[in-house]
Amino acid sequence: MKYQRSTTFGQAMVNVPKDFQDYDDDDSDLEKRLSRFKYWTNLKNLKLEFYNETQSRDHREYTIWLENKYGFRPIETNEGMMTDDYKVIDEKKFIVYILKYGK
Repeated sequence: MKYQRSTTFGQAMVNVPKDFQDYDDDDSDLEKRLSRFKYWTNLKNLKLEFYNETQSRDHREYTIWLENKYGFRPIETNEGMMTDDYKVIDEKKFIVYILKYGK
């Protein structure tokens, strides 16, 4: 289901003052933002797939599973938190990820 912003309530039209940046209009980084959002959504779906296969909730096992199954490793901070970047380890497995989840 695709959510859309609605400016009508019943039959009345609502005028919203535009003193804020609307990221849907002319944002030059919109594609980057949408791509990053899709990546995080994919990671969430992959986590569910990982849990269904292994019944494990261990973060380290999850990253190893990603490397072995889909050929990429999410880049992590020094504290172990995932960032929105990744490194491709095995290109053939990564192509399977792209075909299944999109890039």
